[in-house]
Amino acid sequence: EGGSHMIGTNTFSSTTIAMADYKMEEYVYELNYESARLAREVCDEITARDPTKPRFVVGAIGPTNRTGSISPSVEDPAARNVT
Repeated sequence: EGGSHMIGTNTFSSTTIAMADYKMEEYVYELNYESARLAREVCDEITARDPTKPRFVVGAIGPTNRTGSISPSVEDPAARNVT
């Protein structure tokens, strides 16, 4: 209603890497799926009011709490926390 053409899923950091700290990896799919489903539902509802202005769902994975580019071990520069 505020004029936005994009509605976000608010799933920032809903990844298995980020959720591992909370032992919630098994919920990642459900979190992302339901967030996208709800955002799509709202987009469709608002678009139905004015079909000339379609609304789109957007999501962000965001950074994780692990770096994929820096080695955690100075003895092994090829070592990574994330592969």
